Amino acid sequence: MGSKMRILKLTLVGTRKDYEVVFNKGLNYISGPTSTGKTTILEMINYALGSKKHKDYIEIGQSCTCVELEILIENKRYKIQRQLFDFNKKVKVYQWDDIKADYSKEFTLLEVDGPSNPKSLSAFLLDRINLSNIKIVNQDFSFRDLFKYSYLKQIEIDNENIMGEKIWYYDIKRKPTFEIIFNIYDELLQDLKASLKLKKEELMELEIKLRGIREFLESVEIVDLVSFIEEKGKLENEREDKIQELCNIKQENDTYDKENTLKLQNKILNLKNEIAKIEKNIFEQNQYLKKLMLLRNQYNTEIERLEYIVEGHYMLNKYEYSSCPSCLQPIDMKKNGCVLCGSEDIHLSGEEILAFKHEKRKLSKKLGKLLNYIEEENNNLNDIEQQKSKMIEKLSEYEMELIHLHKGYVNPLIEKVEQLNYEIGALSKEIFQLEKNYRLIEKLNSLKIEYSDKNETIKAINNKIKDMEDNKKDKNEVINELSELFSNILSEFKFPKLSNAYIDSRKYLPYVRDRLYSDLGSLGAVTLITVAYYLAILILGIQNDNNHLGVLMIDSPRSNLGASSNDSDELFKDEEIFNSVVRSLVNLSEQFEEDIQLIIVNNGYPDFLSKEYIIKEFDGDGTKSVPYGLIDDINLS
Repeated sequence: MGSKMRILKLTLVGTRKDYEVVFNKGLNYISGPTSTGKTTILEMINYALGSKKHKDYIEIGQSCTCVELEILIENKRYKIQRQLFDFNKKVKVYQWDDIKADYSKEFTLLEVDGPSNPKSLSAFLLDRINLSNIKIVNQDFSFRDLFKYSYLKQIEIDNENIMGEKIWYYDIKRKPTFEIIFNIYDELLQDLKASLKLKKEELMELEIKLRGIREFLESVEIVDLVSFIEEKGKLENEREDKIQELCNIKQENDTYDKENTLKLQNKILNLKNEIAKIEKNIFEQNQYLKKLMLLRNQYNTEIERLEYIVEGHYMLNKYEYSSCPSCLQPIDMKKNGCVLCGSEDIHLSGEEILAFKHEKRKLSKKLGKLLNYIEEENNNLNDIEQQKSKMIEKLSEYEMELIHLHKGYVNPLIEKVEQLNYEIGALSKEIFQLEKNYRLIEKLNSLKIEYSDKNETIKAINNKIKDMEDNKKDKNEVINELSELFSNILSEFKFPKLSNAYIDSRKYLPYVRDRLYSDLGSLGAVTLITVAYYLAILILGIQNDNNHLGVLMIDSPRSNLGASSNDSDELFKDEEIFNSVVRSLVNLSEQFEEDIQLIIVNNGYPDFLSKEYIIKEFDGDGTKSVPYGLIDDINLS
């Protein structure tokens, strides 16, 4: 038993400050009123894990440039960094360095694309959980297919189409994904064997790369980090001995080359001034880039607004509304006016529509140019940083040369001094070259880690294949076990008039009272059934080497429950039902704390919920000793 993934930390990198959410094992509860950023937290996690785009969050657009998500996959730690509002920008993935106790400065650039692209984020994540190169219904199995069972959105919790089963192009991948989670997919064993063969070929390619770097390092008598440290220490000691010899000459003959010393001091001073200017340029360039990104966010927002105006005119005017689509209350019908907002001017003229489309095209063109310009400015920043690195290296050489001159330039011993200066200079250059070779050592270590990871992956896939061959699962047994879990969870929820709750063995959908969940006619019932369904799949999905990620995010489990519910079924207005849901989540957290992670977002919580489970709480105005919202300084900016 065990989870494949755990979310550690979410960071929105801001222009004023960073906004962080740290997560724990087990239950993580986030509470606050509407429009405080609760759902945004889940959406940003979803976006960092490969969702094509995110919503147009105004406060985030005004305050943030990118999102960083730190995760643990199969006990290895990674940080995923993705630009906000620039959905086609490549993703950066950093790996944790145990020796440095920090993330490596090196990163992998990945595209937001399907797993058929080996350089995609989806392919990377699937590879880390040993589910790469799997085909379902003639399509590539994606990390996004699997993550669907880890994120229950607010708009899906009561929509009577929980897994998109009523839309055929979603449904065709739903059933195979369900089967993959429980290792009952018929083609899974065959695909795992094919993946194993591919991984072995990749391992051989890595061996060739490792051998090439090792041979070069051996030719310069540097094999690993320990050898590098020993060799560098030896050279530095030798250089110090020669510097000490020069120092002794100075003490005996107190003269030195003042003219050359003065020249070097001027060079060092000028170089330090140049470095200070470059550091100022780097800071200003970073600030400029942040402003450009905020402008990019504004362009995206305005383009989306224009799209809504034009598309809404065509789509919404097709319908006549008798009740409000939000609260379902009857609407007073008005002639020659909008039945929703009461506006009298509800028709856009052809000229107005053309004007909106023209404005959108202009903005899209400007956005394209802006994105290219941002890319150029990023390249300029990289050039400036490289220039700074070269100057720092040159400064080190000048300072070392100055030390040599100060150690003494003595006329009576001119030949000896020249020889010592030459030898010290040669040793310094050798040390500099050694430090450059260190980059190859880092590359070698990086490849060693990749080689080790690949070996572990091959071993894990081998074990999985052996386990599947030795212990073939019966689909009916899995469904029966899942049905029992599902029924027990509903019972803990105090589901009214609970009877005959099970998972259908043909469509893998939930039934209660012998009826498909969507036929019960109560949105409160749908909410409870949906949450229980996802939880049952989570609990069984982490057992017996199954393939659930071990993470479940649920947005607004209180929907249609309690006294404030708009559900017509009075049975689901009992406040004790929602309290029972929360108690059940706490019980599951205590029972499976090491193996699951529950992230719950809701407006409020029962008094009995322990504060240890509440990782974030917002109040919407910042006056109750808790933050206003996720962007907690928006009212101060």
